[in-house]
Amino acid sequence: MRKLTYAIAGLLLALGMARVSFAAGALPSVTVAVAPSPDMALLIVAVRHEFLKNQGLDAKLELFDSSPAALQGVVAGRADITANTEPPQLAARARGGKIVQVMTGYLSGRQNGLVVNGKLIAKPADFAGKAIGVQRGSGGNYHMVWFLERNNVAQDKIEAKYMAAPDQIAALARGDIAGFFSWEPFLSKAAADVPGAKVYSRSMEDGLQFAGNVVMREDLAKNNKAVAVKIVKGLIAAADWMSANVAAAAKIANEVLKAPSEDLVATQIQNLQWPGTFKKSVVEQEIRIAQWGAGIKLFPTNDPKKLVEDFVYPALIKEAAPGRTDL
Repeated sequence: MRKLTYAIAGLLLALGMARVSFAAGALPSVTVAVAPSPDMALLIVAVRHEFLKNQGLDAKLELFDSSPAALQGVVAGRADITANTEPPQLAARARGGKIVQVMTGYLSGRQNGLVVNGKLIAKPADFAGKAIGVQRGSGGNYHMVWFLERNNVAQDKIEAKYMAAPDQIAALARGDIAGFFSWEPFLSKAAADVPGAKVYSRSMEDGLQFAGNVVMREDLAKNNKAVAVKIVKGLIAAADWMSANVAAAAKIANEVLKAPSEDLVATQIQNLQWPGTFKKSVVEQEIRIAQWGAGIKLFPTNDPKKLVEDFVYPALIKEAAPGRTDL
């Protein structure tokens, strides 16, 4: 019996070693969470144009209905990386999400904006008494607060209606809201599809620029550094290529975005900067956003500055491309 037990154990060990050997011969897999939004173009191009494959990675896309949903996919372990603006990422981290920021995917003052019913709102004073849609905890939420303060409209003078970004267009069409703060493609789609709707302003016109930072599962970033650095290298290469090849990038991105035309996607790509960097200026703005979020109890933290400092993880870009960061 003992000999039989040893024989079975030896067989299982051999099979196990065979599995390990097989796994070791495969490319490391990376799941990239994206949404049908032009700010995801970098991640889409990095996978579809094989920049991650060129780094020796087996990368695939996982499609979610919005960028906040893609972020939750990473938090839940369904994906390894994604990118979006600071507020939802800070909220996820503050609530215990095991994620870190590893680089800036895009900078934009034109991706986020405000759409209104032009028959109801023509100037800042017209916002008083109106219902305005916004996704709570999003970059659009921060833009709304920024816009109201900048235009001396008290927040209690509007009725904020919190809803997911994909639901805002229908709410505007029904007349449930008089406008909404959101991002592309919802801004352009509302202006095109809802009678009387128009883009009132973009965040840059209101003096605000957002950074779309790439977040990664913390255990991947810190415990599998070789793979994590390859991901950052692939994203940087994709960012540089996109900046020089907008039309080609738009064609690739639209395989996922499914926009009415590649020209529209090209315009949206050009509305963003794709720096492939990680800078102190981005972190400084994120601290200000964290202070705002903590102040309105958007997420739990007694120390917004420490929340950001623990969240930012520049070690990967320092190794991948040290000239791209001053952190």
